[in-house]
Amino acid sequence: MKQCDLPEIYSNQDAILMAGFCYQTYLFYDQQQLVLPVGFELRSSFKGMAGVTEKTQENFGYIAESKDSLVLAFRGTDSTPNLDSDLDLFQIPFPYVKNAGLCHRGITRIYQSLREEVLDQLSQLPQDKKFYITGHSLGGDLAIMAALDLAVNSNRKAIIAYTYAAGRPGDRDFAAAYKAQVKNSFRIYNVHDFIPTLPAAEYPPPFTETGLVYEHVDVAVPIAFQMNNLFLNHRINYYFQKLGEQDHNYFRQLQSSSPGFGPEAIDLSALAAAMANN
Repeated sequence: MKQCDLPEIYSNQDAILMAGFCYQTYLFYDQQQLVLPVGFELRSSFKGMAGVTEKTQENFGYIAESKDSLVLAFRGTDSTPNLDSDLDLFQIPFPYVKNAGLCHRGITRIYQSLREEVLDQLSQLPQDKKFYITGHSLGGDLAIMAALDLAVNSNRKAIIAYTYAAGRPGDRDFAAAYKAQVKNSFRIYNVHDFIPTLPAAEYPPPFTETGLVYEHVDVAVPIAFQMNNLFLNHRINYYFQKLGEQDHNYFRQLQSSSPGFGPEAIDLSALAAAMANN
């Protein structure tokens, strides 16, 4: 979908800002540090259980608040238990919305483990503010599940979701239920990023007796940066910088007013060329 075809609610500035919030989820987990943009304060963080045979409790994100906005941000894959959950791609019914189809079992179980804490924290925060949900990679799928859940089971109806490099979270019925309930959702992905192609659209029998079907949620927002490296093509750092090209003035202002909120700028073309020559 071309930029000009996007709904009016889509904002280049919001896309840049939410990518920065996603970047911070990794620092919050890896380094126990968090830098928020000017005007935002940390309200709470939450933990979830990751893994399949051996489960581990991990910090999966946080909630930030400004004068007029709330942001619920989910972290992506950053540990071996996360990878185990990613690979548990069998499907189960989405447990919080009736007739919402089937969804990825491993990621749904992470969401189930953190849901009560997130809902409790949100219940203590204002209902009348803009409410953003965001996440990168695995965090993007968690954000999608949270957006559908909260759209149906809370008073927060004006949900705005920005996800980055999210995979396919469930089957066609899940994608349809999401589309019906979450009106302002933007799935940003790098066309050279391998991770958003997972899980595959179809796993025919005999993978399971009846096979599995997966589908992306709307609205797709493709961007393009080729770093000649599968890992770098997926990093939120470079999503943030590439999106910054869509509004240079805002990007520079954000970097200047809130140092450390986003990753340091680099020359993407130079790095891509260097990777190609390695």
